[in-house]
Amino acid sequence: MINPDQIKGLIKRVLQKIDLYSPEAAEFVYNIGLVESKYIYLEQIKGPARGVYQCEPWVAVDIINNYLQYREELMKKVAKACYLDWSHFTAPVEKDWEYILTTNLAAQIVFCRLHLRRIPKKLPRTLEDQATQWKVYYNTAKGAGTPEKFCEIVQKYG
Repeated sequence: MINPDQIKGLIKRVLQKIDLYSPEAAEFVYNIGLVESKYIYLEQIKGPARGVYQCEPWVAVDIINNYLQYREELMKKVAKACYLDWSHFTAPVEKDWEYILTTNLAAQIVFCRLHLRRIPKKLPRTLEDQATQWKVYYNTAKGAGTPEKFCEIVQKYG
Protein backbone atom coordinates (compact mmCIF):
# COMPACT_ATOMS: atom_id res chain seq x y z
CA MET A 1 0.00 0.00 0.00
CA ILE A 2 1.21 3.52 -0.78
CA ASN A 3 2.09 5.54 2.31
CA PRO A 4 -1.16 7.40 3.23
CA ASP A 5 0.55 10.72 4.00
CA GLN A 6 2.46 10.62 0.73
CA ILE A 7 -0.59 9.88 -1.41
CA LYS A 8 -2.63 12.54 0.41
CA GLY A 9 0.15 15.06 -0.21
CA LEU A 10 0.34 14.09 -3.87
CA ILE A 11 -3.44 14.35 -4.28
CA LYS A 12 -3.35 17.85 -2.81
CA ARG A 13 -0.47 19.01 -5.03
CA VAL A 14 -1.98 17.55 -8.21
CA LEU A 15 -5.44 18.99 -7.54
CA GLN A 16 -3.91 22.39 -6.78
CA LYS A 17 -2.14 22.32 -10.16
CA ILE A 18 -5.49 22.02 -11.92
CA ASP A 19 -7.28 24.46 -9.56
CA LEU A 20 -9.72 21.78 -8.37
CA TYR A 21 -8.42 21.36 -4.84
CA SER A 22 -10.55 21.57 -1.73
CA PRO A 23 -10.22 19.54 1.46
CA GLU A 24 -13.49 17.78 0.58
CA ALA A 25 -12.29 16.94 -2.93
CA ALA A 26 -8.94 15.63 -1.70
CA GLU A 27 -10.58 13.50 0.97
CA PHE A 28 -13.11 12.04 -1.48
CA VAL A 29 -10.41 11.25 -4.05
CA TYR A 30 -8.28 9.61 -1.35
CA ASN A 31 -11.22 7.54 -0.09
CA ILE A 32 -12.13 6.40 -3.59
CA GLY A 33 -8.59 5.06 -3.99
CA LEU A 34 -8.93 3.16 -0.73
CA VAL A 35 -12.22 1.62 -1.78
CA GLU A 36 -11.33 0.90 -5.40
CA SER A 37 -7.85 -0.59 -4.87
CA LYS A 38 -6.64 -0.02 -1.30
CA TYR A 39 -3.76 1.67 -3.16
CA ILE A 40 -2.45 -1.76 -4.11
CA TYR A 41 -3.85 -2.63 -7.57
CA LEU A 42 -3.03 -0.89 -10.85
CA GLU A 43 -5.29 -3.10 -12.96
CA GLN A 44 -8.76 -4.44 -12.31
CA ILE A 45 -8.51 -8.15 -11.58
CA LYS A 46 -11.25 -9.03 -14.09
CA GLY A 47 -12.00 -6.02 -16.20
CA PRO A 48 -10.77 -2.99 -18.08
CA ALA A 49 -10.39 -0.50 -15.18
CA ARG A 50 -6.92 0.91 -14.56
CA GLY A 51 -4.98 2.66 -11.85
CA VAL A 52 -5.60 2.93 -8.13
CA TYR A 53 -8.93 4.68 -8.88
CA GLN A 54 -9.99 1.93 -11.28
CA CYS A 55 -10.95 4.30 -14.11
CA GLU A 56 -11.88 2.65 -17.38
CA PRO A 57 -10.04 4.05 -20.42
CA TRP A 58 -13.30 4.86 -22.24
CA VAL A 59 -14.29 7.05 -19.27
CA ALA A 60 -11.08 9.09 -19.60
CA VAL A 61 -11.72 9.53 -23.33
CA ASP A 62 -15.33 10.56 -22.59
CA ILE A 63 -14.15 13.12 -20.03
CA ILE A 64 -11.77 14.56 -22.62
CA ASN A 65 -14.28 14.60 -25.48
CA ASN A 66 -17.34 15.73 -23.57
CA TYR A 67 -15.94 17.86 -20.76
CA LEU A 68 -12.36 19.02 -21.20
CA GLN A 69 -12.80 19.75 -24.90
CA TYR A 70 -15.14 22.59 -23.88
CA ARG A 71 -12.77 23.84 -21.16
CA GLU A 72 -9.49 24.40 -22.97
CA GLU A 73 -7.78 26.23 -20.08
CA LEU A 74 -8.55 23.36 -17.73
CA MET A 75 -7.43 20.86 -20.36
CA LYS A 76 -4.07 22.68 -20.62
CA LYS A 77 -3.67 22.56 -16.84
CA VAL A 78 -4.52 18.85 -16.83
CA ALA A 79 -2.00 18.06 -19.59
CA LYS A 80 0.69 20.02 -17.74
CA ALA A 81 -0.11 18.49 -14.32
CA CYS A 82 0.02 14.98 -15.81
CA TYR A 83 3.14 15.69 -17.92
CA LEU A 84 1.28 14.46 -20.99
CA ASP A 85 1.60 15.48 -24.61
CA TRP A 86 -1.24 17.65 -25.89
CA SER A 87 -2.07 15.02 -28.54
CA HIS A 88 -3.49 12.75 -25.83
CA PHE A 89 -6.19 15.40 -25.35
CA THR A 90 -6.80 16.57 -28.90
CA ALA A 91 -7.05 13.06 -30.34
CA PRO A 92 -7.54 10.69 -27.39
CA VAL A 93 -7.07 6.98 -28.05
CA GLU A 94 -8.49 4.43 -25.60
CA LYS A 95 -5.44 2.15 -25.84
CA ASP A 96 -3.15 5.06 -24.96
CA TRP A 97 -5.35 5.97 -22.01
CA GLU A 98 -5.27 2.37 -20.81
CA TYR A 99 -1.50 2.72 -20.50
CA ILE A 100 -1.62 6.25 -19.06
CA LEU A 101 -4.17 5.31 -16.40
CA THR A 102 -2.06 2.32 -15.40
CA THR A 103 1.29 4.11 -15.18
CA ASN A 104 0.70 7.81 -14.46
CA LEU A 105 -0.40 8.47 -10.88
CA ALA A 106 -1.02 12.18 -11.50
CA ALA A 107 -3.36 11.29 -14.39
CA GLN A 108 -5.14 8.77 -12.17
CA ILE A 109 -5.75 11.47 -9.54
CA VAL A 110 -6.84 14.04 -12.11
CA PHE A 111 -9.32 11.77 -13.86
CA CYS A 112 -10.83 10.62 -10.59
CA ARG A 113 -11.33 14.29 -9.67
CA LEU A 114 -12.71 15.18 -13.10
CA HIS A 115 -15.14 12.28 -12.84
CA LEU A 116 -16.35 13.76 -9.54
CA ARG A 117 -16.47 17.25 -11.06
CA ARG A 118 -19.08 16.10 -13.57
CA ILE A 119 -21.47 14.90 -10.86
CA PRO A 120 -24.44 17.27 -10.71
CA LYS A 121 -24.19 17.57 -6.92
CA LYS A 122 -21.95 19.32 -4.42
CA LEU A 123 -19.00 17.40 -3.04
CA PRO A 124 -20.15 15.35 -0.06
CA ARG A 125 -19.04 16.40 3.42
CA THR A 126 -19.68 13.17 5.32
CA LEU A 127 -18.43 9.64 4.80
CA GLU A 128 -21.98 8.40 4.34
CA ASP A 129 -22.66 10.99 1.65
CA GLN A 130 -19.37 10.10 -0.06
CA ALA A 131 -20.43 6.46 -0.04
CA THR A 132 -23.78 7.28 -1.60
CA GLN A 133 -22.32 9.52 -4.32
CA TRP A 134 -19.58 7.00 -5.05
CA LYS A 135 -22.12 4.21 -5.50
CA VAL A 136 -24.46 6.19 -7.74
CA TYR A 137 -21.93 8.04 -9.89
CA TYR A 138 -18.59 6.23 -9.69
CA ASN A 139 -19.30 2.54 -9.02
CA THR A 140 -22.76 2.68 -10.65
CA ALA A 141 -25.77 0.44 -10.15
CA LYS A 142 -24.04 -2.34 -12.10
CA GLY A 143 -20.97 -2.28 -9.85
CA ALA A 144 -20.51 -4.77 -7.05
CA GLY A 145 -19.72 -2.15 -4.40
CA THR A 146 -22.15 -0.90 -1.79
CA PRO A 147 -22.23 2.28 0.30
CA GLU A 148 -21.85 0.11 3.41
CA LYS A 149 -18.69 -1.50 2.01
CA PHE A 150 -17.34 1.95 1.09
CA CYS A 151 -17.74 3.12 4.69
CA GLU A 152 -16.31 -0.11 6.07
CA ILE A 153 -13.15 0.07 3.93
CA VAL A 154 -12.54 3.77 4.62
CA GLN A 155 -13.01 3.26 8.36
CA LYS A 156 -10.69 0.24 8.34
CA TYR A 157 -7.88 1.62 6.16
CA GLY A 158 -8.40 5.40 6.24
